[in-house]
Amino acid sequence: MKISVYLATSVNGMISNSRNVPDWLSQEYGMGFMSICQRTKAVIMGKTTYKILAPDHLPLNDDGSLVVLTHDTSMKSPQANVLFTDKKPSEILSLLEARGHTEAVIIGGTATVDAFMKAGLVDELILVVEPVLFGKGLPLLKQDLDRRLVLLNVNKVNQNTVQLHYPCSSS
Repeated sequence: MKISVYLATSVNGMISNSRNVPDWLSQEYGMGFMSICQRTKAVIMGKTTYKILAPDHLPLNDDGSLVVLTHDTSMKSPQANVLFTDKKPSEILSLLEARGHTEAVIIGGTATVDAFMKAGLVDELILVVEPVLFGKGLPLLKQDLDRRLVLLNVNKVNQNTVQLHYPCSSS
C-alpha cells in the first residue's frame, strides 16, 4: 500500500500554529489537500486534526475511509466512514487494504506522521511550504529521526508558496 504525507508547513517547519487555527493556509494548499484525499479515498489523521476539520470540513463525505488515531476509541461521528482507532500503523494499513484501498494519505498531525515515519511506512512526503513563521507550534515530527531525503520535485503553487515532493525509503 502506498502511503503519502500531505501537509502544509511554515517556513520554519511547523505544521500548525500554537492556536491550532489553519487561517495561514493558502487556497492552493486547500485545493491540493482535497485533490489527494479524493484520489486516494483513504485518509489518516490524528484526533486534533479531526476536531479541527469535523464536521463541516472533512475531506471525504460518506465514501472512502477516514481513520482517526486516538486513545478514545469510543468517539462517535455522524459519518459512517470514520473509524476511531488506537491501532499501530501496520495494523491500520492492513485494515485499509482489507477495505480495498491501495493508497492512503496522512493529513496530520505530529504524532500520526511521527508514528508512520518511525515505522518506515511512508512512501512519499509532500510539503506545501507557506510563507509564514511561527515562534510556537507543532513540528512535523515528535521524536528524533535522522533521514536524508532526495528532492523529487519543486512546484511553485502561487506567488509565495512552494510544494516540495520527496520520496521516502525506510533505509
